[in-house]
Amino acid sequence: MKRETIALGLALVTAAGCGMAQQRPAAPEVDSAKVAAYSVLVEALHSGQPPLQKLAIEGFLESDAPPPRDALEPLADGPDPRVRAMAVTLLGTMRQPVLVPLLQRKSLDADPAVRLAAAFGLAMAGDASQVMALRDALASPDVTLRRTAAWLLGLMNNPTAVGMLRLKLDDPDAVVVLRTAEALGRLGSHDGLEAVRILVEYERHEIRWAATRLLGRIGTTADIPRLEKLCQSRFLDVKFAAIAAIAMLGDFKRIGMLMDLVDAPEAEVRVLAAWELGGTGYTPAIERLARLMARPDATERAAGATAILRIQSTRQPWRARILADQPTPEGPLPQPAGPANTPKKP
Repeated sequence: MKRETIALGLALVTAAGCGMAQQRPAAPEVDSAKVAAYSVLVEALHSGQPPLQKLAIEGFLESDAPPPRDALEPLADGPDPRVRAMAVTLLGTMRQPVLVPLLQRKSLDADPAVRLAAAFGLAMAGDASQVMALRDALASPDVTLRRTAAWLLGLMNNPTAVGMLRLKLDDPDAVVVLRTAEALGRLGSHDGLEAVRILVEYERHEIRWAATRLLGRIGTTADIPRLEKLCQSRFLDVKFAAIAAIAMLGDFKRIGMLMDLVDAPEAEVRVLAAWELGGTGYTPAIERLARLMARPDATERAAGATAILRIQSTRQPWRARILADQPTPEGPLPQPAGPANTPKKP
């Protein structure tokens, strides 16, 4: 993030009052916000812009509302290998037999991460032999494959992977350790917690940021003092992540500051605040986040939409600890109208 953005964000943080409790707004109409957010992210999938497509796929991966297949399948053959890998991963989470031919074809993709994502999808569809590809990748000398394999094993939601993942908590790559701890957390194990506590003090600030975000998911209330110190970081992403992590652990005294920064004058600050709010499960933030979806910039719209879908998702494993005012409704999400957004029939 640019230095001027950080300086502006820190000034806004100071003005907002870092330690002051904020009054909760009235609960918004969450149904309409969720449908609008869904439509924004489907539009991002059709944008032809890899950063937007990647952001939308990340949002769908963390939500309980999968996109229409016809909006996602073309991305599995797109030019950007990162988008291809994420699209194939999201298709794999759908567990639909009709997708097996596509996944088999992507197992021959030129990019090894895409091939690994295809193995994940085939394993999710019932081909247990594909798990061996993930196991082998976890021990690969290629650090990118180790990172990807750890992440995918966590998405499988199969507790039998815990044993092989534990071995990677001593990996020399900090990102592999973080992905492993995240995967273990998804599988109900806290074996990676101590490693994450160490990594929040790592010398590289991007590692501190990722570890801080993860600590909110898998940590305990005993970690709040550690996170309070990180609220003083000179890096805006770490500071915002610490505030959100504290909220994930049930302490909302600073979350009003993040909500206020969704309306900050600097676009980068607005996007970053929205991104961190998305992890909190704090439903009163939806009204503020919906404002981003009305902005002309596509990245801001996608950031607001992603945050809304993540807040309302029943897949958030730490959601049960959140003390926001009312639960979100269950049930299938209505699909937006239009032929471009109509799912294919199996």
